[in-house]
Amino acid sequence: MKSLKPLRLFRIWDVVLVVLLLALVAGAVYLAVSPKTGANAEVYVDGELYQTLPLNKDTVLDLDHLKIVVSGGTVRVEDADCPDKVCERCGAISKAGQTIVCLPNRIVIKISGKGEVEAIS
Repeated sequence: MKSLKPLRLFRIWDVVLVVLLLALVAGAVYLAVSPKTGANAEVYVDGELYQTLPLNKDTVLDLDHLKIVVSGGTVRVEDADCPDKVCERCGAISKAGQTIVCLPNRIVIKISGKGEVEAIS
């Protein structure tokens, strides 16, 4: 009777391939969630650029109608005198392209910097 060879479920190259794929996925996830260096919060009042705030420096900007807080790489509206307070409920933003809009006060806060989408093809 012939002896049977043991069945190998994984070959060494299968393991190497799986490890490389896991490393690639982990790298992509890290790049997707890591804070972007060089990102800024641009504050527009009545459509004109009022001030640019770097996200890597904690700052508080008091305007007539609202208070903008930069903290921990994010920006948010802390206190607004508008009736609906939608800008406060937006929460903190930190990724390029995200915005907070306060329509009653005509104020827009936009994150700009690396990773911003310029065109969709």
